[in-house]
Amino acid sequence: MTYLGALTGLLVGTGYGYISQRGAFCMNSGFRAAITDRNTTKVKAYVLAIALQMLIVPLVFAVGLSRPTYPAMFPIGAVVGGLVFGASMRWAGGCAAGVWYKVGSGSLGALVAVLGMALGAAALEVGPLVGFRTAVQSAGPAVSNAPLETLWAWAPVAGLVLVAMLWRAAPGHAGAWSWRRTGIAIGLVGIVAWPLSSLAARDFGMAVVPGTVSLLAEPVRRLVSWDVLFVLGIPLGAFVAARGTGPITASKVSAMSASKHFAGGLGLGVGASLAAGCTVGHGLTGVPLLAPGSVVAIVSIFAGSAITSLWAERGMSRAPDQGERSRTR
Repeated sequence: MTYLGALTGLLVGTGYGYISQRGAFCMNSGFRAAITDRNTTKVKAYVLAIALQMLIVPLVFAVGLSRPTYPAMFPIGAVVGGLVFGASMRWAGGCAAGVWYKVGSGSLGALVAVLGMALGAAALEVGPLVGFRTAVQSAGPAVSNAPLETLWAWAPVAGLVLVAMLWRAAPGHAGAWSWRRTGIAIGLVGIVAWPLSSLAARDFGMAVVPGTVSLLAEPVRRLVSWDVLFVLGIPLGAFVAARGTGPITASKVSAMSASKHFAGGLGLGVGASLAAGCTVGHGLTGVPLLAPGSVVAIVSIFAGSAITSLWAERGMSRAPDQGERSRTR
């Protein structure tokens, strides 16, 4: 691996962070808004980014600029980990990439969530809970990716279907950008991630968890690696984007709020480790290749987000009734 090749991770991460800050691109709020408010603005950007990669990434493989690599497939791990990850997004205040970019925007709560995520993932990847991760991932039927790794050749068909579905979708903005602009920009970053990471002898697209774990567990030996530089680039890009609109002030966070962010971050790390990926590694890298394990993981993440969102909404709707009953006693 050359240092120049590794530095392309910083370039890709910076682009991702910049776009995410301008387009408020985070699937915590994206999934939650779709569930509770029927607002699919951010989900449409997410789907468009996936569709664009479905159309173009197979061409990248066809001309030899990179090689297709599927995320690991653990059916039980994808379901259990996806549910945990999706449920934890609410308390963490973002998805895995979301908390990273919010650090660059001055969120101290997001910084606490990143620390929790790093500790949670490291505990299962290289720490005392490796055996637990292995047990969960090996549970159920063993499924190999090998017979499925040619599905990427059919991705353009799925991409055309998704583009057709989005063609007449209503316009809308999240953050400063429209969902179309954000989706196209994220999709383009996802596309260039493949050939650029191949320069570092790493044939894969974007992923958040590997770099987050390496940054905590092996900060010296792995500092100059594509994955670490990618995650460090995300807050850098967000900082540049946020600074372009004015001064950045670090947000205050109470002890109670910090503990909630930390617990949510732990859940993100544990869930992503069990599922072998998150909304980026699975959703923006595996799903565009039609990787079955990635599809299962993303559906499970959405389900986990739905459960906590509906539970919280139900709790809030009950609160006024309980207060009214207490006043009438």
